[in-house]
Amino acid sequence: MASEKRKKLRMDMLDELYQFHLTEKGKKALIPGNLEDRDPEKFFALEYLADKGLIRFKAENGQLVAKITQFGINLVKTPMMGNALPTA
Repeated sequence: MASEKRKKLRMDMLDELYQFHLTEKGKKALIPGNLEDRDPEKFFALEYLADKGLIRFKAENGQLVAKITQFGINLVKTPMMGNALPTA
């Protein structure tokens, strides 16, 4: 996948977690356990966002969960958010 498409996927996923955070009043999002096999690009995007400190992504009680951090929220709310993440 081209780096621009990966960058867009990461930002889309971050925005999706932000919207989940708002609608579900801060709850953790459950991530399908087979995501790594079913859609490795999305799985790697979540790992990338976690490595950058924008989300928390971990196994908890036998399930994968993700939650946006305050840093991630601030990034989504920034008007130029598309320029904030590196393309690598």
